[in-house]
Amino acid sequence: MPAPIVARRVADESDIVVTGSKIMRPAGRGDWNACTVNDPARSLARCRKLIDPAATGTAGLAAAHVADGLSRAWEGDADAAIAAFDQAIAIRPKLAIAYLNRGLAYQRQGDLDRAIDDLDRAVRYAPGAARGYYNRSLVLRQRGDLRRADADEARALDLDPRYQAVLE
Repeated sequence: MPAPIVARRVADESDIVVTGSKIMRPAGRGDWNACTVNDPARSLARCRKLIDPAATGTAGLAAAHVADGLSRAWEGDADAAIAAFDQAIAIRPKLAIAYLNRGLAYQRQGDLDRAIDDLDRAVRYAPGAARGYYNRSLVLRQRGDLRRADADEARALDLDPRYQAVLE
């Protein structure tokens, strides 16, 4: 099996990367934080794969609370954002995106212990999502836990090599 081709520049939104049998469209700069309280575009439209407030039942209700939490965080109200994420988690206790965002809201408030607890849950409930490991690595680094931060960065890269662009 030939070695994979590794791009050495940051891909732009028009690039398409072919790796083995997969065709991946790299995320644009800032997509690393899409659908999080840190999303520079502050766009709920970019969240459709993760949350759908129009879905029926508890999935839609929990998604509506996540969307509300994101909107409140983007307006600068971390307390209201956390309350909305709490409601989403009460409805769907294993909703990784709610834990991820609540953890990032706690990080914004300077509560790194609660942030790590929530990011641990986000990783537990979505172990195949690079964004959980990536964001946890940032908080771990902020706390000074470099060994775990490095391990999370490596795991994020294993899951999605495009994270190399933001880790360099």
